[in-house]
Amino acid sequence: MIRILNQNTYAKIAPGLLVAVSVLFLFGCLAGPVWARGEPQLIYEAEGKASVKNNNYSRGRALAMDYAFKNALTVALQDLLGGSAYRRNRKSLAKMLKRPKKYVKQYRFLEFYDSDVEQFSRVKLEVVFFPEAINRTLSKLGILASLVKPNTAVVLVSERSLSAEDPPDFWEYVPIAEVAMLQKFLAAGVKVTTREKISEMVDESVVFEAMQGDLDAAVDIGLKAKVDIVIVGTAVTTRRGDKNAEGLTTVQANLTLRAISTTQSTVIAARSDFASVVAEEEFKGELQAFEVVGKKMAVFFLDAMKRYWEPKPDVAVGIDKPVPENPDLLDPDSSSPYSGSTPSIMEDL
Repeated sequence: MIRILNQNTYAKIAPGLLVAVSVLFLFGCLAGPVWARGEPQLIYEAEGKASVKNNNYSRGRALAMDYAFKNALTVALQDLLGGSAYRRNRKSLAKMLKRPKKYVKQYRFLEFYDSDVEQFSRVKLEVVFFPEAINRTLSKLGILASLVKPNTAVVLVSERSLSAEDPPDFWEYVPIAEVAMLQKFLAAGVKVTTREKISEMVDESVVFEAMQGDLDAAVDIGLKAKVDIVIVGTAVTTRRGDKNAEGLTTVQANLTLRAISTTQSTVIAARSDFASVVAEEEFKGELQAFEVVGKKMAVFFLDAMKRYWEPKPDVAVGIDKPVPENPDLLDPDSSSPYSGSTPSIMEDL
């Protein structure tokens, strides 16, 4: 995504009086790979212009660069927040625009111009921003929270089964474990966004980046879907030994998920779990195993999201209070003798 914003400051351009100097060769070695494939793109082209005093063109170019950084960050914030949200939070965002270079990951000169007659410098830059730095500041300002709907989530699972020769297209296939979790979430009153809607907003590569642990990619998904929590992960089935004497096969489904807060850019919960099912047909066993482990994981993440949305009050030092059990979150499927789980991992980065 490349956007161009021009801003003239202090002086007007006089055609024919500019001396164009290309610096692509000089600065090309400083502009390595801009961004890894699949990650959210925060790349912008922007121009800045400043007057020159006492023939100090070095100072003039430095000022022009500052204006270019500000122009680029302005467009980045407008793209991220949308026009209406940007206008509503203009005063708060002004603090960010005073120090735009704080959010710059790297940049390179495309060109610059000096006018000896009208005494000004103008630069054109390609700017790459740190998405995590921008998101962190927007979160502290309370702006990200206004962009998402409370008590909302999206679940995206990449599911691979033994019976599938080739992995299905991510957006065309609806994973069984994902459906099982969504059903539990809806029953518990959590508003969910389906993958059908997400597929129109998010590139598949961004989802896989989020599954590999990229928080910025997960936040990008959450902002586009306008949900508070993004849950992503992988599910896979394995065959546990050969068929027994009765001709039954044991199939195990393994599910690994992470829940990321869109507004805080942090992992609020993570867990790996599995379920084993004995069935006559391997395919049916896979479906059952995916469903069982999906329901179990839904119970865990519902509890984690509840704690995230309704934080417990501070407890006075020296006073221990017992944590009551929550029978409403118990799932009969979790007591199956053919299921199990690894210890849960709760993260607060």
